[in-house]
Amino acid sequence: MNLQQLSYVVALDTHRQFGLAAEKSCVSQPALSVQVQKLEEELGVLLFDRTQRGAEPTAIGAKVIAQARLVLREAQLLRELVQVEKGEVVGELRLGVIPTLAPYLVPRFLVGLTAAYPDLRVRVEELRSEEIMQQLKEHRLDVGLLVTPLDDRQLHELPLLNEPFLLLASETHPLAAAATVRPSDLRQPGLWLMQQGHCFRNQVLNLCGMASPADAVTYESGSIETLKELVRRHHGYTLVPELAVLDEVDDNQLLKRFAEPAPVREVSLVVHHGFVRTTLLTALRDLILASVPARLHATSAGAKVRWR
Repeated sequence: MNLQQLSYVVALDTHRQFGLAAEKSCVSQPALSVQVQKLEEELGVLLFDRTQRGAEPTAIGAKVIAQARLVLREAQLLRELVQVEKGEVVGELRLGVIPTLAPYLVPRFLVGLTAAYPDLRVRVEELRSEEIMQQLKEHRLDVGLLVTPLDDRQLHELPLLNEPFLLLASETHPLAAAATVRPSDLRQPGLWLMQQGHCFRNQVLNLCGMASPADAVTYESGSIETLKELVRRHHGYTLVPELAVLDEVDDNQLLKRFAEPAPVREVSLVVHHGFVRTTLLTALRDLILASVPARLHATSAGAKVRWR
């Protein structure tokens, strides 16, 4: 038994197909299959049921795989401890970002991160908040970039931004004439909303004071860009985070700020409490903060809107 075999088993559990697991492990499919089979022979158990659709862990296989993940994590932790002592920023960074942040924030710092640390391999994945939290706990992600607070004792939060909510109204909607808006205005008809499963949707509902969308909601979408385009081309209104309209916020008269105290969403870097790569976390934090206006930094005032 060796760490390489354990990594192949974990890869096969993650992807559930020999070909894809081999591709992600940068090895040929026959080589991966042989090593998985050798481990099964050594342990004297079948770890995976092979089917035409792929591979599924057996009952004992699931237990072995869970332990393999822990072993691989501890081995990685040894490497990371040495890297920290040397002050190195190397290896791999697996970053999970929620979809309502990724297109507006990641392009602002990713190139700078890879340029500053050429020996760091960065893998970014768009996931919903609950998925990021679970994968951080399972050590399948290193860092999450999502909305907080999470109220989870297994995770450590490093607040970055207090990002204001803005209202975008169509030219024909009554709110288009307002100088500023209040949460009570969100009970007017014509609200376009994110789909279920997005924390941004929950925040909007909490801001509205609604337990469910009821009759105020006209349409639900999985994309902030779709909501913006619906408002611009049709009617109604929607809420957007400021990063999504940063290039037009000073010129677009159809974008409305909320009266003070303005509602904001707290954006944080989140790691498991066992995370030791503090140099990397600090570097990532500094790059993100440098990429956005200072008014969005977490030191600014605002009424935080929860999503859980």
